[in-house]
Parts: sequence; C-alpha cells; structure tokens
Amino acid sequence: MNARLFVKKLTRYISCAVKCGAAYICAPFVRKKNNYRDLWIIAERGVDARDNGYYLFKYITKSHPEINIAYVISKDSPDRERVLQLGRVINYGSFEHFVSLVLAKVKISTHIMGFTPYIDFFVRADKLGLVRGKKIFLQHGIIKDNLKYLYSDNVNIDLFICSAKPEYEYVRDNFGYSDGVVKMLGLCRYDDLYKIEKSSGKILLMPTWRYNLTGAGEKEFCESGYYKAYERLLCNKKLNEILNEYNYELLFYPHMEMQKFISCFSGGDRVKVVSFRDCTVQSLLINSDVLITDFSSVFFDYAYMEKPMIFYQFDKAEFRNHHYSEGYFDYERDAFGKVVYDEDALLVELSRILARGTRADEEYIGRIHNFFTLKDRNNSERNFLAIEEILRG
Repeated sequence: MNARLFVKKLTRYISCAVKCGAAYICAPFVRKKNNYRDLWIIAERGVDARDNGYYLFKYITKSHPEINIAYVISKDSPDRERVLQLGRVINYGSFEHFVSLVLAKVKISTHIMGFTPYIDFFVRADKLGLVRGKKIFLQHGIIKDNLKYLYSDNVNIDLFICSAKPEYEYVRDNFGYSDGVVKMLGLCRYDDLYKIEKSSGKILLMPTWRYNLTGAGEKEFCESGYYKAYERLLCNKKLNEILNEYNYELLFYPHMEMQKFISCFSGGDRVKVVSFRDCTVQSLLINSDVLITDFSSVFFDYAYMEKPMIFYQFDKAEFRNHHYSEGYFDYERDAFGKVVYDEDALLVELSRILARGTRADEEYIGRIHNFFTLKDRNNSERNFLAIEEILRG
C-alpha cells in the first residue's frame, strides 16, 4: 500500500473510532426514543438500493409495518427517492448512522458489514466483539467459488442465506458455521424477477471485476488485458455486423468496481456503455434477451428466468490465480450456457443464439431446473420469518 492510501485509510480508521466512541456514549440517553427502540437497520453498500436489501425492506415496510426498520443510504444516491417512498431512511455515514449501529438489535445487509459506515474498519471491530445485535447476511448473489473471506473464522453471522441446494450444501459443509446459521431461503430480489416473452432487442454484456485491478489508476487500467479484451470486443466489426443483421443493440454494463473507468470504453450506434446511474441491474436482466458474462454470479439471475447466456472466459487461468479460487461450480460441467475462451468463438455462439430466436437450449434448461429446486415469489417472506425466529431464540 502506498503512503497516500495508507494515510487515507488511517484517517478513516481514526474518524470511525472517534465517532463510534461518541455513539456509545450517547446511546444510553436515546435508546428509549421511538427511532431507536427495537430498531432494525438494513443496507446494501450504503450508496444503493437495488438488491436484496431493497426488496426485503420493501416487503417488511408493506407487510409488517409494526417493525421499526430504517434503510441506510447516502444523500446523493440515485436510489434514495425510491427508498423514501417506502419508509424511513438513515443518512449513510451520519452520526445517526453510528448511533443506530450501536443500538440496532437486527443488522441486515447484502455485503458483509454493509450496514456500517466503513466496512473494513467494522469487519475488524466485529472480530473484537464490538458490533452487537443479530447480523443477517442476505448475500449479493449465489455463491459458487471458494470465498474464504466468508468463512466463520473471518466473520460473525447469525443468518447466512443461500438460494440453491448445491450452494447451500457447499456453504454448510465448508464454511464452518454452527448448525442453523446457513439456511436455504432464496434471494429477496427474485420475488420481482420475471421473464418478458417478447423480444427486447437487447444483448447484455456484464462481466465481473478483477481483484488485481483494485486501486488501479486509469492509465494502468487501460494497459490491462481485461480492458483491452472488452474494448476490442466492443469495437469488433463482426459484432457490429451481427447486431445489424438481427437488429439488436448491445448494452455493456461494467461492474460497480469498474464503473469509474466507464469513459474509457467505446460505444457506437448499436453498442451502448451503461452507467450505474442509468438503470438497475435487475431492469437490465429483465429487459434483455441474451447475457454475455465471464465469472459474474449475475448469471444465476438470468438462469432463474431461463434465458440464454454465454460465458466469455478469455483470462480463466489469471482469474483463478488472482481473484477467486474454484468452488463446487465447474463451468464446463455445470454452466447454463456455452463457455468460450476467445472472441471468434463468442461471436459464433452469439450468432447461433440469435438465429434460433434467443431460446435457451434444452440441455441448459435441464441444468437450471436441477439447480433451482426452490423457485417461487416467497423469498422475502422466508427471509423475514427466519430473522424473527432468530430473535425468538
């Protein structure tokens, strides 16, 4: 870590420590006020509301108004108004946020410590037993890789939610949690995930990020093989010919970690680079006919709708070395679409899918049915009831 980043991180640590101390001092004087009595707080990353946190908050505020719940989100979030229409909001990073963190009896997020003002600091604080209350991990997606940072010796979780039998069994048997912590309940956002039968005329290109590019500047990013591979694809003449032939538009949505480099990528008449502020991931998934991804778990959402997809894994070896090691999910054996390793093969498969009317192959439909044995619109309800059960216990 360079000196500038070290100083920045140290400053944030000190600021959090001071505010936490002040919050603990103030907490006894306000704990009986209505805003803090039996409080539940819920968040995603503090800047957004378009994932399982938002959908669980929507369910609770509508179906269980007796629950004193507040959503933590930043003042400048593009999602803030949608949350305000549902219920109470706490400003991310505010002193109220710190006090609420101290007093809340239930703390819910899609990311580990996502309900806190600074994840890195509070992960460490939690190991010291300083983050009290029941901690609920809704998950951001479905786990398929060996995510050691989610092992029980790294985080304290009271409820770890899974959504498919292979995932549930893998986490239950390998992550080290006590009996009853890991439960197969389903992702809350799946309650609003549905397939549109008519063609949207959209293809969604949505890769995940790369750990080795964390902290990279624009120059370093543009010199990476990751950037060059996607920029080359966006500018590929053959891709443009396919889009013209079938009258399709390609939407490229970089991962949140890569959104800061969005201006580096090329668009065109039939290629559009999509910003986080333009639309939600859920709307992109619903309003597209084909997904092209690499290792992103977003493909599980697409599979849930039984739509065709392609896995473009041009840097498979590098990804496994520097990002996540493989878990129970073997792409060649288990994937819900064809796995390709070069641009030409990708375009051949894309053309084939468009030519057959964007219907998923029966082979992949069979894999999807075997994977998703839990499939209904009661995910949020199951999540809520499981939290209540923990409180009763």
